[in-house]
Amino acid sequence: MSSAEPPRLLHFRVSHFNEKVRWALDHKRWPHVREAVRPGLHERRIRRLTGQTKVPVLVLDGEAIAGSARIIDELERRQPDPPLYPADAAERTRALAIQQHFDDQVAPDVRLLFWSTYVADSAATARVLADGFGRGTGLLYRATVPILRARFRKNIGLDAVNIAGARDRLAGHFDRLERALGPSAFLVGDRFTVADLAAAAILTAIVRPPQFSYPIPEPWSPGLVELRRSVEHRAGFRWVLETYARHRGGSAEITPPR
Repeated sequence: MSSAEPPRLLHFRVSHFNEKVRWALDHKRWPHVREAVRPGLHERRIRRLTGQTKVPVLVLDGEAIAGSARIIDELERRQPDPPLYPADAAERTRALAIQQHFDDQVAPDVRLLFWSTYVADSAATARVLADGFGRGTGLLYRATVPILRARFRKNIGLDAVNIAGARDRLAGHFDRLERALGPSAFLVGDRFTVADLAAAAILTAIVRPPQFSYPIPEPWSPGLVELRRSVEHRAGFRWVLETYARHRGGSAEITPPR
């Protein structure tokens, strides 16, 4: 570990991509500072740091690194122990391919399905977006969510065709996960790797394991409860719960230095 100052993670609390990076930092027991940013209000700052507007962003030795896969790759390069990448080259290639599949194919669908259960309810949407920020932020989102709903739908792609497509593909995502699981209950080899971390973290959008870093406010939307119930019989659903219970571990977050 070469960083003179603790890394600073700029993140959304609810996001599955951000959970990937939190988990990687915690897995490596790397002390870090977390700063939750307000969705929608974060864009100017993140663009100034990285030239784009998405989080997670990890500020490490003065460099701002955007994107969960890039961040995990840099963490692995700087602190390979405990490893997330397999030592065997073929297994490493497979693990990274699984991560990319979940990032590129599964994550957009489960994010779409999650927000489709909230977007019509302004109060519920505001409650999720404002969670952890206090009463003032809650009032701000309550006032602005109805006004910005159309933009929110467009940014995420929340239209009937996309939502239906994501629902149609959901069973296939679980099918592929379940086919990939080996006798050891790992996706690659016989130990926990970035493949397991990525798959489990991405599916938290629906599975919502109790060890997720920031549980969403209750009550959940009725649509999310129904969506979760529709897949809870799947072996892949149980695998996510068991992977979190076995491997999520404690937090390496620290208080910002003064």
